[in-house]
Parts: sequence; structure tokens; C-alpha cells
Amino acid sequence: MSDPLSLIAEAEKLSKPQTGFFSFLGGSSSTRLEDAMDLYIQAANMYRLQKNFSEAGQLFVRAAETQKKLNSHNDVANHLIEAYKCYKTVAPHDAIDALSQAIHIFLTQNGQFRRAANFQMDLSELYESVGDFEHATENYEKAGDYFSTDQAEALSCKAFLKAADLYASQGNYSKAMQLYDSIIQKLAGNNLSRWSLKDYYFKVVLCALCMEDAVEAQKRLDNYAVEDASFASTREFKLLQDIATIIDAGTAEEFADAVYEFDQYSKLDKLKTQMLLNLKNSIIDKGDDLT
Repeated sequence: MSDPLSLIAEAEKLSKPQTGFFSFLGGSSSTRLEDAMDLYIQAANMYRLQKNFSEAGQLFVRAAETQKKLNSHNDVANHLIEAYKCYKTVAPHDAIDALSQAIHIFLTQNGQFRRAANFQMDLSELYESVGDFEHATENYEKAGDYFSTDQAEALSCKAFLKAADLYASQGNYSKAMQLYDSIIQKLAGNNLSRWSLKDYYFKVVLCALCMEDAVEAQKRLDNYAVEDASFASTREFKLLQDIATIIDAGTAEEFADAVYEFDQYSKLDKLKTQMLLNLKNSIIDKGDDLT
């Protein structure tokens, strides 16, 4: 097996423009660039086998830069995707850069909206992994738009739900409500998805309560019960009604009891637990203000 460093040296030699007499001996510039690109890829895969993912990622980027000179946009994007895969676990910011470039090519050069949307989800997760929640939510929304453009509504809802949940976890309840509303509208006429609507109703009303807008919360609760008759008989509806009453004139202990009873039958996820804890703390704070 060749040494990756020797392959890189040969690739760099081939990448240099030839002038004068040597240009007639060295073959066409496009052939030399293609050979150089192949050598970069060979060296990148050697590093990948050695689990030297940082070096491998850099070489796939070099291959993409070389391919760009040959005006083959699809291959440029594919090399950048390989760079992203290498960088993902060792250099997430470099992975973000490579993946962003590839997505741009899919959208502007190839019109591959489904592929762009799938990788936009990966990009969002990368941003989330480095704690950049602003860009994470922004890119989840973009993914939702791209899926919708490609008529993939189920995947679009999945992307918007990721964005909405992240907005809610960061306390941007207004934006979260907007996205939950858009999901509800998409699913309202779909009998196969109606079972999941109660979860979105629940989150919307929790968001309104966390915003201390009891009027909007009750309005939403009443409207959902009318639009979806089955919702009024759910544990989610009962808990929300109980919470609204407790917030108006109850104690933190009563709140905790109501949530505990609900959780015995329907386990609360991390986001709902966080939102309910915020509401409980607001009740405690309200009690402190009154003493």
C-alpha cells in the first residue's frame, strides 16, 4: 500500500499549472487535475482507514477544490459530503462548513431538494451538538421548507417539530407555537396522523401558559376540543384544564399532584417536564409575591 504522503505530493505536483515545454509533455490540464483528484481521494481513504479523520476530511476538501476547477458540481458536492462524514466526530465546525457548501450546490446547481433537505437535518444536528441553537432552529426550518417543496409533508412536519421543540426548550414560546400550529394545520386532514395531534395541542397550550397568557391558553384549549372531539376526553386535556385552574388559584403542591397523576399513565418527555417545571416555579413565585 502506498504512503498517503507520497500520494499527496504527487497530487500537488499534478495540480500545479504547466508552462512552456513541460506543458506538452505533461498531458492536458484537465487530465492532470483528474489524476490529482484521484490521488487526493486515495490518500483520504487511507487516512480514513487509519481513523485519522481530520486528515481525511482535509483531503476530501482538497479533492473538492480540485474538482471545482473541472466544473463538475455534483462531484464537488459528493467530495464535500465525504469530508463532512470524516469531520463529523472530530471537527464539527469543519463538518458544518463542508456540509453547508454541499447543500448550497444541491440547491443552486442540481435542484436536489430532497437530498438538500436530508443533509439540512444533519447540519441542524451539528449546530445543536455545538450548542448553536439559533442556527440549529434556523436550519431545521429550512429543512422543513425543502421537504415541503419536494412534497414530502411527513418529513417536513418532522423537521418543523424539531425546530419547534428546540424553540420551546430555549424559551421562545411564541415561535414554537407558530411552528406547532403549522404542523397541526398540515395534519388536521390526515386521518393517519390525527392520533399525534393531541401532543401538539398539549405543547401549544403549555407554551401559552409559559408565556403567562391564560386567556390564549383557554381559548386554544376550547377550540381544540371543538375541532377534535376526541381531545376533550384525553388525559392531556384534563391536565391542562387542571393546570389552568391551579395557576389561577392554587398551590405548587396541587400542581405537582396533578402532574404526578398524569405521569403515572402517560410519561412526560424532557421538554414537557421542563415546561411544566417552569410553570410550577411561576406558581411558587406568585405565592411569594403574595406573602
